[in-house]
Amino acid sequence: MSNSSSMRGMSPIAPQERFKVTFLLPLEKQYTCPQCKDVLRYPVQFEECGHRVCSSCYHEYLRVEPRCPVDQVSINRDKCSLDKELNMEIMSLEAKCNNNEWGCRWEGYHNGVQEHMEECEYADILCVNDCGAKFQRRFQQKHLDKDCRKKIISCAFCDSRFLREEKKLHLEDCLKVPLPCPNKCDKKLTIARDELDKHIEEDCPRTKIVCQFEEIGCPHRCAREKLARHYKTGIIEHVRLLYDIIMKQGQRLDQHHELLQDHGALLETHQTRLADMERVNRTQLIWRIDEFGRKMKEAKNGNTPTLFSPPFYTSRHGYRLAASLCLNGDGKGKGTHISAFISILKGAYDNLLKWPFSYRVSFYLLDQNNDPSLRKHIRFSIKPNPCPDNEPFLGQPKKIEKNASFGGAKFANQEEVESRTYVKDDVIYLKIAVDCDGTAEP
Repeated sequence: MSNSSSMRGMSPIAPQERFKVTFLLPLEKQYTCPQCKDVLRYPVQFEECGHRVCSSCYHEYLRVEPRCPVDQVSINRDKCSLDKELNMEIMSLEAKCNNNEWGCRWEGYHNGVQEHMEECEYADILCVNDCGAKFQRRFQQKHLDKDCRKKIISCAFCDSRFLREEKKLHLEDCLKVPLPCPNKCDKKLTIARDELDKHIEEDCPRTKIVCQFEEIGCPHRCAREKLARHYKTGIIEHVRLLYDIIMKQGQRLDQHHELLQDHGALLETHQTRLADMERVNRTQLIWRIDEFGRKMKEAKNGNTPTLFSPPFYTSRHGYRLAASLCLNGDGKGKGTHISAFISILKGAYDNLLKWPFSYRVSFYLLDQNNDPSLRKHIRFSIKPNPCPDNEPFLGQPKKIEKNASFGGAKFANQEEVESRTYVKDDVIYLKIAVDCDGTAEP
């Protein structure tokens, strides 16, 4: 057949999209598919009986049972072919738009229906933004411009872009959305959300603010627009408040000045007492001597034969004394004993004291045993003889800083000192006590 093609080895022909076709004249039976009851689309003719079906119906129907749907004649697939001549005849049938009832006035041929339906303004389509809306094509732009909830739009107040359905949420937070003043200071005034707080705090004439003299006692609070009037009418009251504050401050300054004077006097007294306490160590001195081993070695080598204690007073206004030690002995105790001496120094209250000095002086080398009950201090005591011959030792120092020393050349035996706990952690303690019995005070 010159106007037909064999279906052997051919896959199903892709049919036109199945638009409903409305013909101007009633469709003749020969143009109707006996299988789908619609107009034949790419008709396939059976050689055995001459009937035709749509190409899509052919493949679908014969897959189950290869018989003609009209007369049930068995069909040989190798003897089926496309009827191109009939197809051209069908495509030449006059038709009109399926949306004629909605107002479309298009009329043409069957072969132009698909092209028209793809452009028909009255055809139903789905929104290109997948919002789910269905409408006639002619309303697409209107839908996109006003209704489509999935269309991306721009904020009218800022540069943000978002889906139309998110507009309400955006406007609830947008910093540039104009809002009316909550104080209703101007019905026509709108202010961007991000500037509203500044307007209320700095500019709004109806914002309630306190008087600038609040800190000194003015309790007035009013709208900003009325504050100038308050300042004008409240001048006398503000001056009175300032006067009261100044007077109170003056009183406080006077009180502080008096307190400072009292503190100054008290400080001076304490400084004087401290100076006295530094000079006075009651009637005794406990002298700590560190590095005993090294100093004993130096004494035996003759490098440092004598050690001197810090000066001390026998009482607050008593005699000023100083002790000295010869670790390797002096005179009769040289090489075998530790010698201890006392010297009278020139003091601040000498003119008020009794002279010559005649009070008992006692020296103690303190035992450092951990058990106080086992301690055995080495003691030496001397009672000066106030005779004229002892004037260099016991008289009032006037022209010299200190008198000649007196004491015990054999104060402590060196072997005994080493045998007990008089030396501990390389330290010894020498206690000097003066038995003034209160009579040394002027």
